[in-house]
Amino acid sequence: MNIDLQKLLELIIPLLTVIFGALSVYLRTNEKIMNSSIKYITEAEEMYKDVSKSGGQKFSWVVDTLYNMVPRPLRVVITKKFVEKIVQGTFNSIEAYAKTQIDKAVDNYFENISNKNREGNSGKETIPGIGDANND
Repeated sequence: MNIDLQKLLELIIPLLTVIFGALSVYLRTNEKIMNSSIKYITEAEEMYKDVSKSGGQKFSWVVDTLYNMVPRPLRVVITKKFVEKIVQGTFNSIEAYAKTQIDKAVDNYFENISNKNREGNSGKETIPGIGDANND
């Protein structure tokens, strides 16, 4: 049983082409979903801004919108559950970043108040160009 190398290559090369082509489409779709998740989360926030307790609706809308971007043949690999995990992970990252920024802003606010108190301002408000607003 002697397999000719040429015949073997004739079988392997098309198979590898299909595999790498499918992998390429998978990776591009995955990247597209991840990059679009922030955009659609923001859109959902805007769409449902007047609706109270709409977290589930927003989440479903974002997942459905992103899942519809997945080519049908890839839906075997990129499932709706997979898209849900991407959306939840993106939301968690945005939320953590927002909390960090709020903490920094609050810390800066209290630091500025503390610095003003140490400088002798003792909480008095001043109006630029007028001076001490409490001593007219």
